[in-house]
Amino acid sequence: MRSLFLVFAVLVRAPGASAQACLGLPPFTDASIHLNLSGEFPDSATAYAIGIGAGAPSGLFANLGGGRVEYQGLDERSTFGFAELGFQLPAGRFQLCPVAGGYLGAGPDPEGGAIKVTSRGASAGAALGFQVAVPFVIVIPNIAVKYEYLSQKVSEFEVGSVTDTFHSGVVDLGVGLAYRNRISVQPLVHLPFASEDDQISFGVFASVILPVPVPGGLLGR
Repeated sequence: MRSLFLVFAVLVRAPGASAQACLGLPPFTDASIHLNLSGEFPDSATAYAIGIGAGAPSGLFANLGGGRVEYQGLDERSTFGFAELGFQLPAGRFQLCPVAGGYLGAGPDPEGGAIKVTSRGASAGAALGFQVAVPFVIVIPNIAVKYEYLSQKVSEFEVGSVTDTFHSGVVDLGVGLAYRNRISVQPLVHLPFASEDDQISFGVFASVILPVPVPGGLLGR
C-alpha cells in the first residue's frame, strides 16, 4: 500500500534566534524534549501519529512514536510504530541532518481473523533547511530527500503468506513556522520519484517543546 510509505516518515543560527532548521522544528536549546504531532493525507487514506523527540542543541537527536491509518471505504485500520535517528550539522547558513528511521505496522485485518497483514520498512536520507526571522515568528524553509523501503506480508490461515516489497524515493518540502522557539506548525508536500506511484500528497506537522530541561541535552553535545 503506497500510503504506508508516507507514514514513516521528515540550518542557520541567526543572531538572537535558532531552530532545528533541517526539519522545520523548534530547537533543543530551551528543553531537550519535543512532543510531535502529524497528519498525512495520501490518496484514499488518512494517517495520524504522535511522538516524542529528544536531542541536544547540536548533534544527535531521536524521535519515537506511533499512530494509525484509516482507509477510505474500509472499517479496518492499521496501527504502526516508528523510530528515527539523526545528526545536526552546520553548513554555512544552513543546517544539514542525515536521518535514518524504521517502521513496524499491523493491519488492516479483515473481520474474522483469517487474514493478518503486517508491514515493516526503513528510510534513509538527508534534510536541509535555514531560518528567516520575521516579526512574531521564525520561518524555516526545508527540504528532505529520502530512500524508502517497505515490506508487506499478508498471511491467510491454512493457506500461507505472500510478501510484497516496495521501493521509492521521496522529496519532502516544508515551511515551518516557529513561535518563540517553543512551538512550530509546518505544512508538508511529499513528491515521490523512482517509484511506480508518482502521486503527490500532503501533510501537516506540529511540535511543542516540553519543560524538561536537561544540561547538554539528553543525547549530549
